[in-house]
Amino acid sequence: MALPVRLCVFFSALLIVLGCAGGPSTTSPEQSTSSSPPIVASLGDTTITLSEFESAYRSSNGGSTPADDSLSSYQDFLEQYVNYRLSLRAARSAGFDTLSSLQQEIRSYRDKMARPRLMRSEVYKPLTRSLYRRQKTKVDVSHILARVSPDAPPEDTLQAYQRMQSIADSLARGVPFGDLAYRNSDDPSAQQKGQRGFRGRLGYIGAGQIVKPFEDRMYNVPPDSTSDVFRTRFGYHILKVHDRRASKPPIRISHLMVRPGADSMEARQKLDSLRTEIVSRGASFDSLARQHSEDRRSAPKGGDLGTVTSRESLPPSFQRAVATLDSVGAVSPIVRSQYGYHLIKLTNREEPKSYQASYKELKQQIADRPRVDRRKNAFSDSIRTQVGVTVDTTRILGTARISSVDTLSRPLLSLTQDDASSDTSVPVATLGDSTYTLKQLARHVMQADGGARMSVGTVLEDFLNEKAFQYAQAQLQETDSSFAATMKEYREGLLVFQFMQDSVWTVAAQDTAALRQFYQERRDQYRFPDRVRTLVLRAPSDSLFAPYGLSASPSLSSLVRRATADSLVRLDTAMVTDTSLEVYQKALSMDDGSITGPIQHDGQALLLARDTLLPARTKTFEEALSSVIRDYQSHYKGHVHARLRRRYDVQTYPKRLRNAFSETAPSRMSSTN
Repeated sequence: MALPVRLCVFFSALLIVLGCAGGPSTTSPEQSTSSSPPIVASLGDTTITLSEFESAYRSSNGGSTPADDSLSSYQDFLEQYVNYRLSLRAARSAGFDTLSSLQQEIRSYRDKMARPRLMRSEVYKPLTRSLYRRQKTKVDVSHILARVSPDAPPEDTLQAYQRMQSIADSLARGVPFGDLAYRNSDDPSAQQKGQRGFRGRLGYIGAGQIVKPFEDRMYNVPPDSTSDVFRTRFGYHILKVHDRRASKPPIRISHLMVRPGADSMEARQKLDSLRTEIVSRGASFDSLARQHSEDRRSAPKGGDLGTVTSRESLPPSFQRAVATLDSVGAVSPIVRSQYGYHLIKLTNREEPKSYQASYKELKQQIADRPRVDRRKNAFSDSIRTQVGVTVDTTRILGTARISSVDTLSRPLLSLTQDDASSDTSVPVATLGDSTYTLKQLARHVMQADGGARMSVGTVLEDFLNEKAFQYAQAQLQETDSSFAATMKEYREGLLVFQFMQDSVWTVAAQDTAALRQFYQERRDQYRFPDRVRTLVLRAPSDSLFAPYGLSASPSLSSLVRRATADSLVRLDTAMVTDTSLEVYQKALSMDDGSITGPIQHDGQALLLARDTLLPARTKTFEEALSSVIRDYQSHYKGHVHARLRRRYDVQTYPKRLRNAFSETAPSRMSSTN
């Protein structure tokens, strides 16, 4: 069975046994000592305690603690849980846990689940927590850039670094940062007066708006201080932090604009009059904006300008006006901008979100950025340091006939093929107790995005980082108790499923003699109700039924002949009962031979043609077979569980469950039945 199908079964493995509580229970006292948890069932040499029962019951309810479930519900579940534990024990006794196919399936599931979990805990959560914390503050920053591409030759890189170091020396001697940025920065905006970035001044920037090395520096450098020389993918930088301030929450604003004509005083007087109507007389800002605003884009929307996440994107006069609006609904005094005169209304101010509520949005901000790769590589490097790594660079270069690790890795691609002239199966690297061959490294080059264009050293680093991450995946059960519990649940569910498949479902479905006997003993349970045999014609459009001459009430035989020859019409037969879809139940009140439609249903046009009423009758064995198999499997499952209960001498103490989920310690320790 394919993995996706099995997943639906494994995590509901407990439900496999829920259909048959079965088996005897007892109220004979098996006393618990006052120092041990109460026992609610025993299975030979093992026991089920009240706390274990509570954990299983809670898990079956989606992890929640029941508020008002009854004692009978607990007792039913105890019988079901005992059946589950018996099936698990029988599966292990039969050696199902040693099957290579099941072990491989468990490993596949572990790898499938471990990687996203590890990415979430070791990569995304640290990055998003840092981003969430930093987004509460914005930094006023300037920078100087010496542009150099990531793949620049060493001499160009060195020249750019030396130039930036010279600028850093000038800063140390007191030369103004803005003067140096204007004369030396490779950021074009540094020389463009009136533009953001003029003389290096970028203004207030928040987390997530710029590459991470730059972000890290600007949040760590104190105000009125400059950074060291550092590199991003754009080149070398020096930055200066001028100020920090708390980030303002996103707001939504509307405006009403009047353009000044020859007489600007007239425009101001008009806005002043409109503001009086709004503030003093309660007139609707939206309505007046639709009538009087000369901003053609926002006027039809009542002046709405949408949500403003960064107030720095607003014109300076708008920024100053918005800062004075202390409550939702407040309207500003008249504001002047390069476009005209405005009234501004604050229509909404968002409340800060919690980290949990912001997580999805924060993750989207970083998902496709280099900071994710940096964090993942840093985590992989910590694993490599922890478990130890060795690399035989000489063997790699010699076998591939490559001169140095700075050479492109393309020659390694030839080693992915079996070649008797070169030994690619000998180890060239180790990580912990794992060894890796040159062929594995060569395959990594082939599979990595742009691997052949990377140097041997870069590919080797990428390969070892990936193997370290895979190592952490394999060890996650040892370091993450929650993941260990998930894997235990999956593993046990898989074993129970395999036991039920081999010992119950398959056996029951293939025992034809037992199935026939089961049917004969219960044949009155397998009956067809009254049914109306109905022809159903389906077409993409009701116009396709126009040539069928429905107004002349054609016979059913002619209708069938016509539909059979029509490639655009599908013909089905439906046995309609009072439990059929409502659209088919129209046939129940029709006369034999009558036709109704077209009826629109689920994007199609239907014709219903009633044939005849088929009276209720007992199903034959062949007609009832699927239902018989299902019922007999459930019946046979009860026998299997009863047999297991006898084998393992099962005893249950259902009355002790009255203390389930009790918050009173003494009652939890009760030894009475």
